[in-house]
Amino acid sequence: MSEYENIEKVKRLDFDHLDMLVSERIGALKLLAQGMTETDIHDAICRDLILPCVYLLAQFLESVKIDATE
Repeated sequence: MSEYENIEKVKRLDFDHLDMLVSERIGALKLLAQGMTETDIHDAICRDLILPCVYLLAQFLESVKIDATE
């Protein structure tokens, strides 16, 4: 094992595929959210799926800052 095994793992990640999958899922979540009506099942979907996912995305965005000036 390499001394820098985490770096080696990251180098093997397929970021293009990951980008495509994440974009696809965000698009599906958006369509689902836009089609919501005021029903108990849609409220549960918002509570159990959409809001937790958006919270995780917000955490990710907060963790990965991109300085536009660089």
